[in-house]
Amino acid sequence: MITRWAVKWLTWQLRKDKGFYIAYQANIAMAFKDEYSRSVKPEDTQIDLHGIANRAADNFMNLWIKR
Repeated sequence: MITRWAVKWLTWQLRKDKGFYIAYQANIAMAFKDEYSRSVKPEDTQIDLHGIANRAADNFMNLWIKR
């Protein structure tokens, strides 16, 4: 039950605090940008955007939980 309340609190904070929302948005965007920069080389003709996005999400979650 604690997790459910924590998620509700986080959702409420994201809705009411624009700065908090922007901070999360920026961190997610940077995780994607960093993973894209690590994954894509100038000579690439096919880009695995799905794989890059999944690695970026994993990177963000690891940063969030400090793993």
